[in-house]
Amino acid sequence: MSDNKQQSGFWTSFSGILTALGGGVGVAAILTAVFSGVHPSTSIQANTSSTNPPTSSPVLQETQGKFTVVAKSQLGQAFANPQSSTRTFHFFATGKWTYNPNEGLNGPDGNNKYPRAGENYNLPGSPEGALIVRQKGEYNLIGDSQTLTLDPNEKVYFTINDTGKSNNGDAFSDNKGNLTVEWNCEDCK
Repeated sequence: MSDNKQQSGFWTSFSGILTALGGGVGVAAILTAVFSGVHPSTSIQANTSSTNPPTSSPVLQETQGKFTVVAKSQLGQAFANPQSSTRTFHFFATGKWTYNPNEGLNGPDGNNKYPRAGENYNLPGSPEGALIVRQKGEYNLIGDSQTLTLDPNEKVYFTINDTGKSNNGDAFSDNKGNLTVEWNCEDCK
């Protein structure tokens, strides 16, 4: 075999590549980088102080946000406690909607002309058209601001106080508008 063939084969072999990359020190650095990238269990120590030990769980958790509640939705907008323990959430609602186009728009506190909804409403005795929540099968008034305590992963549903019980949900078809609900977790800090 000629010297040229041996040399060209050498430069394409692993040994030739390592030699071309700068010998032992360069090779050690390259192998360390490749090995760390292939094996996530290998850690590269950063220059950190001992007062910030590494953690095994994520530090960032959802503690605030917002969602939209559409007046036409009988089921409403779901909200779940994203925390792994019971937490207290505060909800603030803004916007305009209506449960009856003949009555005009009202805010999350409902229609002040009808402050006590009849028995055929989802939440009798509370304002017609108000923002309400279904929690564990029961409806409660939210209005423009309310605090709720939710179990881990508990899901609640925000909706408009309308005559859903007696109309098989058809009452929601003429509703218009939506509310924006901002929330924050009061005891997640």
